[in-house]
Amino acid sequence: MAGPGRTASSAPMPSRLAPVLCLLSVALSAGGCIGLGGQRIGIDRADYTVRLRDSEKAELLSNIVALRFGDAPSFLSVASVISQYTRETSGRMNLDFSPPGDDSPGGADGGVLFRETPTVTYTPMSGERFARSLLSPIPPASLLGMIEAGWAADDLFHIAVRSINGVRAGARAPLFATPGDPEFATVVGAIRRLQASGALSIRLKQENGVWASVARLSATLTDQDRADLETLSRILNLRPAGRDMPVVFAVEPVAREELALTTRSMLEVLQEMGQGVDLTGEDRFDPNDLIRVHSGPKAPAYAHVAVQQRGRWFWIAQDDAASIRAFLLVQIVMSLNDDTGAARSPLVTIPAG
Repeated sequence: MAGPGRTASSAPMPSRLAPVLCLLSVALSAGGCIGLGGQRIGIDRADYTVRLRDSEKAELLSNIVALRFGDAPSFLSVASVISQYTRETSGRMNLDFSPPGDDSPGGADGGVLFRETPTVTYTPMSGERFARSLLSPIPPASLLGMIEAGWAADDLFHIAVRSINGVRAGARAPLFATPGDPEFATVVGAIRRLQASGALSIRLKQENGVWASVARLSATLTDQDRADLETLSRILNLRPAGRDMPVVFAVEPVAREELALTTRSMLEVLQEMGQGVDLTGEDRFDPNDLIRVHSGPKAPAYAHVAVQQRGRWFWIAQDDAASIRAFLLVQIVMSLNDDTGAARSPLVTIPAG
């Protein structure tokens, strides 16, 4: 007979099963009601960005080291990244309330399974794209556009320019070895000071599909600016007719008011950077090295970038600001030099529903 305040069908639940049932209910609710896409966008975007950036740095350094050993460069571009998620939920409950009490047999379990299956598509650099990206001279418009945007002219010229009005930078790489003119560093230094003071600026414009550039002199010059201009006039045989000097892509200028540039190919740049790879582990570097790449049996924990080849580790030190800056410039110039469709940013697809 039912007592006061109770009905015949209201037998108490065993107290030890209540927490289990509560947890099972929460797990099944979470597995069935929460969308994965919106939560994963921020996590995946940051994670893939870091992985792709580190992969590109390692690939570039690996090719620089390979060229130092005499191997041909090889690049793989990440064309797309597709991240797909699978969510599976399951639950089971078995209860026995006869006789009711805390020791009644019963059980409950459940589970939620999350699975990620990313698909990465790689595109090798070959054929016409290889020729355009690595074998052709770097377009002067790319370099001048970076100078116009404020990048330091001396860093760019030391890396990518072969000659200025016939004054050669020189090359130590075996395939491109040429003697350099001692005045090249003086010319580049003067150009950098004029750029920093605002006395020299670059204007870049496109007319009928052709890029044209002009170096313009400021109307107001300091004594140092005049001294640097005199240095450029003497070494480069340069005589500006006014404030504007046309910049042309040629070994020698046709007119004395022209500034003639020739540029290296990316293969020449990478070969020249390879001259800074230390193969012995003794940290012996030349003052003219574009970067300094250390080597040893083990890379430091906090290297800027490190790769392993032929049983040794090669790395750029985290505190080597000059090498890191040069390495970054090469990454950017190489990206600008690769203007084919395959060189565009990889497509990353993350389900958001």
